This record gives sequence, C-alpha cells and structure tokens, in this order.
Amino acid sequence: MNDYERRIRELINPWSTKFSNWWSNSSIRSALTNRSVDTAELRRQASAQAQRAATAMKDMRDSDTAKKAATAMTDLRQREPVRKAEESAKRVLHDLRSGHNGGGKS
Repeated sequence: MNDYERRIRELINPWSTKFSNWWSNSSIRSALTNRSVDTAELRRQASAQAQRAATAMKDMRDSDTAKKAATAMTDLRQREPVRKAEESAKRVLHDLRSGHNGGGKS
C-alpha cells in the first residue's frame, strides 16, 4: 500500500465506521428487513386462505344443495316466460349491435 492509499483509508475509515454503526442500528434497515419477512408472511397467509376457499368451493359444488340449486335454475330456464324474455333480450341486443332501431321509423 502506498502512502496515498494509506492516507485515503485513514480519512475514509472514521466515516465508514460511523455509517456502519448507524446502519446497524437504523430503523430503515430494520424496516426493510422486517418488510421482507412481513411480505413473506402475508403471502403465506394469502396462499393458505386461497387454499381454504378453493376447498370450500369444491365442497359446496359437490353438495346436494348445490345440485338442487342447479336443477332449480335449469327448471326455471325451461319455463315459457323466461324463454320468451331471453329471446326478447337476444333480439334487442342483436338490433343494438346491428344498428337497427327495433322496427320504429327513423
């Protein structure tokens, strides 16, 4: 090490030591460190909740109540007023998309 390097290190060393001490006790450092831990914990919790929700949905789909509800919806759709309303809605949407005004005069 030449004389210049030694002198530069002597000038920098006190500042480097002060910075290292400050950083070690810094709330910024602990916040950054804890943030990554907190983020990992939040991800773990979210994953566990998503898994529980998926299991609950599967259980619900496989239940008799869900099957009865699906049957009731199918029966409801087969009723004449519902079919007519669906056909009417389809015609209105078709007219809107095609630019027709539904039979009225322009």
